[in-house]
Amino acid sequence: MREQQYSVKRAADRIDMRVTALLVGRRGRLGVETGLTEDVSSRGVRVLSTNEWTMGDTILIAIPGFHFTAAARVAYCHPTDSGRFALGLEFVESSEPLEMTALATALQFSQA
Repeated sequence: MREQQYSVKRAADRIDMRVTALLVGRRGRLGVETGLTEDVSSRGVRVLSTNEWTMGDTILIAIPGFHFTAAARVAYCHPTDSGRFALGLEFVESSEPLEMTALATALQFSQA
């Protein structure tokens, strides 16, 4: 029997970007933590955090360098080998849409 291979395409393009993000809210209480983004899309972001977050919680994420804030749902929280947690955050509501073209341009400019 021949095995079928499936290719899954993400709904939004992602940019490999490492910038500081602020995470606000911890299980219904106010708490602030800084994290480091790994990749960003117009629909969400993956962030490395020092704390474990609860799946399904809604938190506030801010990326100060890009003047962006959004409410985000914790889609997953996985421990990493480095003792941190990888968070998948899905934007629920944002101050303005995250412009991927502007992010890509800023990223290229900062690396030049």
